[in-house]
Amino acid sequence: MNNTGFSKRIEIAPILGWVLSDDELAIRARSLLRWKTRYNSIHVEAEKGHVTLSGQVDSPSDRDAAEQIIRKLSGVVGVTNRINATCTRFRRM
Repeated sequence: MNNTGFSKRIEIAPILGWVLSDDELAIRARSLLRWKTRYNSIHVEAEKGHVTLSGQVDSPSDRDAAEQIIRKLSGVVGVTNRINATCTRFRRM
């Protein structure tokens, strides 16, 4: 302990000791994206809680929505979004 009475080391344990495997996390992420965005073209990979998204969607807003959906998923510690938006009329100049 330091002079303030607080411990310097903090460990965060999963609730009730429940941890998702990377495969389980990827399956949940894929299912959630298919249900929320209705895209089957988004590929999902997970490694140590970090999710990588890739594939094609129609607009940049769909791309951003997919990322936000996954960020809120329990067990996700980070997201890399490599999804491409095929529609160019929505791109910022």
